[in-house]
Amino acid sequence: MTTMAQEHDTPPVEVTTDSLPIDVECIRDGLIHALTLPLATTTREDIDASVHQIRGHLNLLMGEELGYDSEPAVRDLFRQAYALLDLGRLPSEETPVFETFAYLRDTARVAQRLLDVFDEFRRAPVHGPDMQPHPGSA
Repeated sequence: MTTMAQEHDTPPVEVTTDSLPIDVECIRDGLIHALTLPLATTTREDIDASVHQIRGHLNLLMGEELGYDSEPAVRDLFRQAYALLDLGRLPSEETPVFETFAYLRDTARVAQRLLDVFDEFRRAPVHGPDMQPHPGSA
């Protein structure tokens, strides 16, 4: 039986976003959903909700180590992502639905490409000048 004193003696576990893993499948599902929304039958509220979700995914992926310093293609993706995340580009209530829809698709495409880079990066065997490849990566 746990006593009250024992519960209080246990130090709290601090969980930060840095310690949480990225759920690739959840992000991929959100991106597929955003990219397959039909403009003709999707409400503005649904488009706005998807924009919010995809911007969150994009921000999350940009916080990961994706080879920015060594890969020009990744640097280009980051430039595109920063341009899309610029608050000046964020659609407002006055933005026409089609422009908001186009913004959603552009943002989802860049997020998809960053997710692909993230997935490749996390699956790649770790190599260094004095390191052996991970077992089973040959």
